[in-house]
Amino acid sequence: MPALMSHILVASAAVAAVAAVPAQAEGWEFSLTPYFMAPNMDGKSAIGPVDINVSASPADIFRNLNWGAMGILEANNGKFGFAVDLTYMDLSADGPGGRAQFDGHQGAYTPMVLMRVHKFAEAYVGARINNIGAGISGTGPLGNPRSASRTETWVDPLIGIRTNFPLSRTIDLTVMADVGGFGIASDYAVQAWPAFGFRLGNKSKAILGYRAIYVKYETGSGRDRFVYDVLTHGPTAGVQFRF
Repeated sequence: MPALMSHILVASAAVAAVAAVPAQAEGWEFSLTPYFMAPNMDGKSAIGPVDINVSASPADIFRNLNWGAMGILEANNGKFGFAVDLTYMDLSADGPGGRAQFDGHQGAYTPMVLMRVHKFAEAYVGARINNIGAGISGTGPLGNPRSASRTETWVDPLIGIRTNFPLSRTIDLTVMADVGGFGIASDYAVQAWPAFGFRLGNKSKAILGYRAIYVKYETGSGRDRFVYDVLTHGPTAGVQFRF
């Protein structure tokens, strides 16, 4: 519950920052984009001396998914913009023979400031707030209860570019790419996200794309060691509403 409350507070603060743009400000346009991702996860993680190979397909993740949410909120006047991208997954699974229970969550919250640098391109700076938690509970060989948990939060500064190319009157191609971490938190934090937009009306469009995010983060040593070196990638689909 404390972890969930922290996620709600972070999300609320980020949304409030975008919503703080005066609603009557001339030239400002707002958009809300709920989206869905079918993620593959490949890499490794570690808690203390225990190394874990990470290899999960969308079927693996959805089988153990309790709930999740993904979306982008943006305010933009054509020259400058403010946006926040929020993703969260809550997972649980039973161990072999039902003797153990795994519970975990993974959230990423990314506020950004955008500035137009070309007719078809905007540069942006921001920060990705990563929060990952895992807990294991069960019974030992003598029937005694055992449990362990770990939550890690870190913030990666990032810089990036977003391009948008009209391909026809109803179809466009948007590409987001950014790099971050720079050794301040993660060693590397890289994202690429091309997506096609299909206009549904004057104020809405469907979006289909493919997103890839690679993060290499390591901190601590011995029992306090934590490693997250994972590539998350997969198709995305969503709908953007402008108002």
